[in-house]
Parts: sequence; C-alpha cells; structure tokens
Amino acid sequence: MEQKIAQVREEISLTNLINGLNLTESQLAGLISVLSEVQDMRKSYKEKHRALAEEMLKSFKDLQKNLENGPKLPVEVANQAGGNNERAKELGEEFKKKLAPYQEKVENVLTEAQKIVIDDFKPCLLPPKSQKNPVRVGQAKSNEQAIEHLRKLREISQDAYEQKRDTILNRYFSKFEEKKGKMNDEEKANEKKRLFELVDRVRAITPEEFELNKDELAEEFIIKDRAEELGNQLKDILEYRHKDKGGLNKIGRFFLKPEMLGILKTRLNTLKNFKPSEPANLDNIKNTPEPDKKKK
Repeated sequence: MEQKIAQVREEISLTNLINGLNLTESQLAGLISVLSEVQDMRKSYKEKHRALAEEMLKSFKDLQKNLENGPKLPVEVANQAGGNNERAKELGEEFKKKLAPYQEKVENVLTEAQKIVIDDFKPCLLPPKSQKNPVRVGQAKSNEQAIEHLRKLREISQDAYEQKRDTILNRYFSKFEEKKGKMNDEEKANEKKRLFELVDRVRAITPEEFELNKDELAEEFIIKDRAEELGNQLKDILEYRHKDKGGLNKIGRFFLKPEMLGILKTRLNTLKNFKPSEPANLDNIKNTPEPDKKKK
C-alpha cells in the first residue's frame, strides 16, 4: 500500500509540473516519442538486472550465513557477494549514462521559458499557487510594478527625490528582507549604491529612451539576492561535474521517470479529444417575463 501511495504521489507531482508547461500537441508527441525509446531501453536493463538480482540474492544469503559464524569469510563467498554488488553498481551507472542523450532530446523539444519553469519547480502534492491563475508559459514575466516605481521616481522633483530616496529604498529593502531574509551590512550597502546609481541614470534619460529600455531597466531594479546567485552557481557547478558521470539535470530527473510517459499520453489524448462548446444561439433563447414586483 505504501509503495502504491508513493507512486500516485509521484504521478500527481509530475502532473502538476505538466500543468504548468502548457505543452502543445506537437511537443507532447515529440516527448512521447523520446520517452517511448527510453521505455524500451529501460525494459532491456530490467531484464539484465533481473538476471543479476537472482545471483545477488544467492550470494548475499551465503554471505549472511557465513557472517553468522564470525567475521572470517571464505574467499569465494566474499568475492562472489562483492563482485555481484559491484556489477549491480556498474549496471546502474551504465544505465544513467545511456539516459544522457535522451535528456538532450527532451531539452530540444522544450522552449527556454518552459525550461525555466522546470528549473523552478519543486515536487508537490497540491498545485503551486502560480498555477491558480495560470499565465501562458513563454510570455515574459511582467515588470510592470518595477516599471511603475521607476516612472514615479522619474516624475518627482530633484529636491523631493534627494529628501525621500533613502526612505523609498529602505522600504524597498524591508519588503525584500521580509521575503528573503536579512542581508548583511556590506551586501545591503553594495546594493544600495548600485540602485542609487541606476535611479540617477533612469532620471537622466529622455522619456523616449526610458520607454525603449524600460524592461531592461526594471530587471536591473530588482534587488540582487546574493544567496540565490551563489546557490545557482553551485547548482551549475555540480551539474557540470556530474554530467560525465551520467548525472541528470532537473529536466532529465523529471521527464525520464517511468511515470512520465503515461502522463504525457493522457495529456495528448485529452487535447485531441477536447471539443470547445458551441456558442449559444441567442435567437433560440425565449425571453422569460420578469416577475411582477407589485405582487407579493
């Protein structure tokens, strides 16, 4: 029962991921083709592992029986158990390396925006809050709030700006720290200096230049999270180091799971069978007389 619950939980989490990607029929078909190849390869490795598992079980039982009499082991028993254990590890590593090309094929089907969503996704039972009001994946994240802040900072007079800029930025940093945690003094000072210089630059440019570059300027106006940047750098380093060992990134770890193929097939079937409802023919709707408000 616990194994079944774990499997259903895994399928729910992967379904939540797929719900956030808005995959097209073409993408779904491409992914299903890739994962079908993986499924065939996985079956082949299961057969190899099944044959090895029988030998492993026998050698491990022999090892267990001998260890009950003390730590001194016959060479043949030790070699047999240790050898089977190593072969199982090698088989697992070989399988991981074989998966790497399929990870690349999956990546080729996805858009850059979808890859970002996958990288941000954390396994979950309930849909992430971001999916409650879904936005089409691939659209740029809205910078409207940051743009509006910058626009207001451009509009105020120089005297008012010089008087209020510390208060404005301190409020901005307070909101950041409420969400992300405290910044140390050096980190905060460096960010304040950067943002002051940015705002001075934004206030100096023409309205035309601002409108032309407002999205890039809004991105710069976001406070840099040093901890997040270091975390991303560490993640990139680890993924690079594990690449030659057959290590998978998040795309590979999610999409190359055995459960994913069935989920994608179900989604494609749902899309193909989806029929939008016919618009109502207003001419056929009879007018219903309103009740007489005078009657009680």
